[in-house]
This record gives sequence, C-alpha cells and structure tokens, in this order.
Amino acid sequence: MKTIYFIPGTMCNERLWQPTWQQIKEHYDGKCKLVHLPIPTSGNMEEVVAKMAAKIVVNDAILVGFSLGGYIASAIAVQHPLLIQHLVIVSNLPKDLPELEIRQRHRTIVWIEKRGYTGIPNKRIEDLLHPKIKHTSLDSFSTIRAEIIAMDRDLGVEVLLHQLAVSMKRPSLLVQLSKLPVPIIFLTGDADSLVDSNQLLNQVNSANNMALEKVVNTGHMLPLESPQFLALQLIKLLQN
Repeated sequence: MKTIYFIPGTMCNERLWQPTWQQIKEHYDGKCKLVHLPIPTSGNMEEVVAKMAAKIVVNDAILVGFSLGGYIASAIAVQHPLLIQHLVIVSNLPKDLPELEIRQRHRTIVWIEKRGYTGIPNKRIEDLLHPKIKHTSLDSFSTIRAEIIAMDRDLGVEVLLHQLAVSMKRPSLLVQLSKLPVPIIFLTGDADSLVDSNQLLNQVNSANNMALEKVVNTGHMLPLESPQFLALQLIKLLQN
C-alpha cells in the first residue's frame, strides 16, 4: 500500500489537505495511506528537517510539500533520497529567500513582538488567492478564507513567529534536486504571486527529473483553490 506524506506551509495544518484527501478517496479505487506531517514548533531548519525525515517510515513514499513545506520536503529528499519515490512541490521554489524578503520578515517579527498579533489580515488572505476569485466564485472565496482564518487561529502567534524565523536562512536546493534519482513535480498556480514561475520554468527545463504543471485560476493556496487538480496528480502517481 502506497503512503503519501503531506507537509503543510506556514500557518497551515491538516485542514489544508482535507479537500484533496476527499477527492482522492472519491476517485481512487486502490488502497493508500494519507499522512499529515505537522511542522515542528521548535528548532532551526536543519533540526526541523531531521525531525520530519524521521517520521517517514517507508522507502517508497510519495512526499508532498506546500509552500514552506515544499522547501522542507525538498530538503528531506536531498538528504534522504532513498526514502522518496516521488516528490511533489506545491506553490514553492526551493531556494534561498531574497534579502528584501528576509528584512521584511524581520520587521514582521519585531512588529508582532511589540504590538501583538490579532490574526491574519484580510489583505494577506486576498493576496494569497487568485485575484478574481471573489468575483467569479464568492462562495469558494468565503469557504477558503474561513479555512485560512481557522488554521491561523488553531496554530497561534508562537507558531507563526517560529515559522517566520526558521524559514529565513535557507540555502537554495535547486542544483541538488536536479541531480536526484527522484522524479519531481512542481505544481504552481497561474496567479501565484509568491512563486517566480519564469525562474521555476527555467530550472525545470534544465533538469531531466523535473516537470512543471501550472494550474489555471489558482493563486498561492493551491490545495484549497484547486484540490481536484492536486488529487488527480497524486492519483496518477499512485496508479503508476
């Protein structure tokens, strides 16, 4: 029986995967095990990766990582390629952060420590989603917005501060990934403002083990915006 391990992104928990899991259960006739791997709430990036890799107990796993989880999944694959049969990186380009982004995260941490945290701002939520979703599908927007707010509330400010800090200093993994004997699929929304699609495409085109699928009408929150597409990609891997 195949096992798929799912690693969430910043301020996301098991709720992120529920729509995808439902689609898999409805459309896949075989047996598979779906396992959510929460990001540890302490330790630096190396320690986080080590703790999460230790939870993968099969040698032919499908590993799925979203956003920050995409970077962590990539690091696990680089360090433990024999554990992974397929790597699926969702809404992430596993490279080092630009200096501007690092400075912004430092400012965010200082702001929260001084003034507290009242939850994810509405503007941030809208920036994470496709810019037209409010106008084309208000019901979907409201449902996804509620899930994002719920995950943010479930995890809380201490988790946010740790995830912001732990994700700042991280080396690019693109070269190492391109040399792995592991098939890698990148899934990204066509309106994902956090992923440089051109840079990602260039990287994929230069490697023999990588493929890229761009998902239409989708922003950064691909597992919530397009769970059917993600489930279909995973079902293909399960069937193969």
